[in-house]
Amino acid sequence: MRSSPWLLLLGLWGCAAGQASARGEASGLPDFELSDTDGSPVRLSDYAGKDVIYLDFWASWCGPCQLELPQLQALYQKYGPKGFVVLAVSMDDPTTVGAVAPVARKNGLTFPVLLDSQSRAGALYNSGHAAPYGVLIGRDGRVIEQHGGYTPGDERRIEALVVAALARR
Repeated sequence: MRSSPWLLLLGLWGCAAGQASARGEASGLPDFELSDTDGSPVRLSDYAGKDVIYLDFWASWCGPCQLELPQLQALYQKYGPKGFVVLAVSMDDPTTVGAVAPVARKNGLTFPVLLDSQSRAGALYNSGHAAPYGVLIGRDGRVIEQHGGYTPGDERRIEALVVAALARR
């Protein structure tokens, strides 16, 4: 997908269309392996069971994603030392994947930025292909929260959920 007003509009619609949140039941946590922007493999299971994980599905062409990424970076800086990790899963396809690393650098992202141009992780956790779309997973492998879209202030609700999840051992 190339950056265009039409795609930006679709990205905004996808964000707005997924505004509802949902809590998941405990189930086997489907694993995936993706490459990060340096080409190193990263598996969800590298973090599952020991960290609270926020899977953030985003794309370089998504305006709301650009607003959310710095907020997630701030949460990661604050709670990373306590066992919180953000895995930023880029949904960019081969025509836009070249923009992922520059967006990550521009936003000063220090958490893993993963490339999912074949929708492997997306098929497991974001079948509607909403962007941004977040999945908060507790240390026990339970999905705590799923949330589509981004509205300024959402980070406060996410932070409260992260704090509660980190308090559970």
